[in-house]
Amino acid sequence: MRGMTSIRVLLLTSSRTRAFREAYAIYETAIPRGEQKTRAQIVAGLKHPGFRYWAFEYEGEIAGIAILYASEAQQALLLEYLAVSPKLQGKGLGSQLFRAAFEASRTDPRMLLLIEVDSEKDKVSEKEKRIRLSRKQFYRRLGCLELDGFDYILPLENYGPPPRMSLLVLGAKGSSIETARLRRAVQDVYVNVYKCDPSDPRLDRMFEGHRRSIQLV
Repeated sequence: MRGMTSIRVLLLTSSRTRAFREAYAIYETAIPRGEQKTRAQIVAGLKHPGFRYWAFEYEGEIAGIAILYASEAQQALLLEYLAVSPKLQGKGLGSQLFRAAFEASRTDPRMLLLIEVDSEKDKVSEKEKRIRLSRKQFYRRLGCLELDGFDYILPLENYGPPPRMSLLVLGAKGSSIETARLRRAVQDVYVNVYKCDPSDPRLDRMFEGHRRSIQLV
């Protein structure tokens, strides 16, 4: 499938291809260790019908990777990972890859996109805080909004406790999102992306105090 100028979007279906190996190398380098899945978990996702693995070819080389999960039942997508090769960062590729992955993954224009992003409210260095704020600004420039006062709990502890997280969304109508709809989508992600029990107590912790809707900022 053709994306924007100079970018080719490749659907990854096997771990035995050159495109997968190069895309996975970018994933290992660009994604913080505490947020990574194991290679076995990534490879297992290739066989799951809900996952979309995209590699991006730019000027003849693999420039990035995006991994999304699509829930038809909840009309929601999760952007689990988006990474650009470190040597190609700063060329404006990230926004093109984001748009290409989103358009290629959604099956209905009403689908809501969820984006897990490190929170700058975590206890980190000033340098790391700037990096996290910059990452949020990247998504905001693409039209994404943050769930106000919502602390997302990433249920992933392969390499130690996960960082504090925020949740951004794209595709919501208006200035808020119905709490019940968001909970159904997040529960679906917990069960199908992270293999959690549907009654995982972290779900109650996340949504405690949030009534009918959550503001988007």
